[in-house]
This record gives sequence, structure tokens and C-alpha cells, in this order.
Amino acid sequence: GGQTSALDLFADIDQSVDAISAFAGKSEGQGYRDFCVRSREIYETLRDPFIASQRPNPVSLVSHVGFHRLPALWKTAPHRTMWAALSDYFKDPRLRQLFGRYATYCGSSPFLAPATLMLIAHVEQDGVWRVRGGMARVAEALQDLAIRLGAIFRYSAHVAEILVENNKATGVVLASGERLLADAIVFNGDISALGNGLLGLAAKPAAKPVQPIHRSQSAVTWCVTAKTKGMALAHHNVFFSHNYREEFDDVFKARKIPDQATVYVCAQDRSDACTPPEAGIERLLVLVNAPADGDQHSFSAAEVEQARVAAWRLMWSCGLEIDSIESVATAPDGFEDLFPASGGAL
Repeated sequence: GGQTSALDLFADIDQSVDAISAFAGKSEGQGYRDFCVRSREIYETLRDPFIASQRPNPVSLVSHVGFHRLPALWKTAPHRTMWAALSDYFKDPRLRQLFGRYATYCGSSPFLAPATLMLIAHVEQDGVWRVRGGMARVAEALQDLAIRLGAIFRYSAHVAEILVENNKATGVVLASGERLLADAIVFNGDISALGNGLLGLAAKPAAKPVQPIHRSQSAVTWCVTAKTKGMALAHHNVFFSHNYREEFDDVFKARKIPDQATVYVCAQDRSDACTPPEAGIERLLVLVNAPADGDQHSFSAAEVEQARVAAWRLMWSCGLEIDSIESVATAPDGFEDLFPASGGAL
């Protein structure tokens, strides 16, 4: 239970300040302005030495920032949790919940992640790109370019082993037994697949596996074709649960799909105008967070259905009705199948 309330954020900071002031009071609007300044400062401190650096480490980070700017580096708040830092700017717990959401962009919890991740707020403020035709177009464009440059693609060719001679990768063995020799091998799976020996013992030293306890969170997603009513969806929509801390305890401590998870909905056929597609039928990605235990736990149809019912109920209580025409669910074990040794971690 509990009341629901709605807030729209805008690309324009002044518009967002006005919306937050109307939603939670003038001081919270000013808090948002201060939060934007701080997130920008963190971003600008870390942009060149860390974000745009090839292989940053603590030593290179300090040397690039410069000793005279160590106070600026300290102000990126690696020592505080994001949740604690947000209380400097927002007294309203709903706003802390909203801006703590940035931690989940890299699969973390605002109660565990460093306040440094507030820089994501500035990156998003700068603008987020949409791809005409959908995200799949990025992969297709890369494929087309590579083929024009002479690359050959082999699809559904499972690699059983990476061949190594004198500490150098020299080729791969496919599941069919075919051997492909090469001057260099680029592996773009989860590093734990290497470190756990899934690509042969010889390649194992190439990477340390991520311990399950250190994985980011995973998700249960539904790719839905549907008609919606009751609410003008934006491109990005978040329906928050009433007890945020409990939700992250469920994922990171109890290792289960939260009983009441926050729901993210990407209405991918909608622009900033929030108008539905002409036919009224649209494609939605619906997501709730879950533990990255897909390699240890098969999520049953009943578990996934329970999560769906809870998610749909939360959206309905906020005024959105989704009339599904077609729906495909993927749980952490499904993401583990796609990205072996990840547990389904985002």
C-alpha cells in the first residue's frame, strides 16, 4: 500500500527544477540544482583521467588529475555511499529513491555503490541517444562495415577452446572440431568464462573470474507487444516500489527476485512527445532487478510469473494498463545462457 505520485524530468534543468519544486517543495528544487552542479564536477574531474583513459588504475588516476587537485578527487566521494550523499541534496525519500536509480545503470545498489556514480546524472543530462530503427541497427551497421572491410562472420559457431602456445593465443577450436588459427584472438564474452576455464585450461590465466558475491545484479525482462492505456508513457519510465532498501536486500542478501520490485519500462516506439504509435500497438521492454545467480539457479516459470504479476500490479496501481498481445520473458538463467559464466549479471 501507500499513495502513488508522479514526476516528469526534462532535458532542461530549469524545467526539472520547476517540476521538482511543484512535486516536493522549493528547497528540493534547489537541492536538485545543487545535485546537478556536484554531478557535473565529479564527471569533469574523472572524464580525462578515468572515463576517457585506456586502462586507468589508482596511480594513473592520481597522476593524471595532479596532486594539486587531490581535494577535487576526494570530492568525487569514493568513500561515501550514493544513498548517504543523496541526503545532502534531498530530504524527500522519493527523490533519493529516484536519483539513487543511477546506481542500477551499472547493476549496483545505491546503498552499496560509491557516491562517485552521481556522475551518471550529468551524462544523462547531456543527452541520451536513440537509434533510428532500434538498437539492433548498431550491430547490423557494424557488421555491414566489417564485411565491406573484408571481415568474415561465422554465426552459431560455438568456440570450445582457445589454443595457446608459448603464452600466446594462436587460434580456436570449434565445437565441431574445426580449428581456426590466428595471429590474435579477441574474446568478447564475460571474463569469468576465461577465468573459470570454460574456453580451455590454457586460456584460464588470461583473466581472474568475478566471484559470484561481487557480481552486479541481473534482471527479469519481458519483451512485450501491447496496447497500453491510462498513462502517457515517455520513452523511459520508472515505477518505484514503496520500500527501496528491502528491494536491494532481496537481490543482494536474500538472493531472490524482490517481492515488490521497481519496474523500468522502455516504450521504444515513443519519442519525447509521449505519443503512442499510430496503430496503437507498441513494443515495450519491462524490467525488474534480480540476483545474478543464473548459473546456480534455474528460475521456474512460476517464479517468473509471480514477478510479472507483481510488476503489472505496481504499474496498474500507478495508472498504467498493459494489454499484452505477445510477451517473451528472460530471467537470469536466460542471460547466463547468452553470456556464460556471468550468472546473468548486467
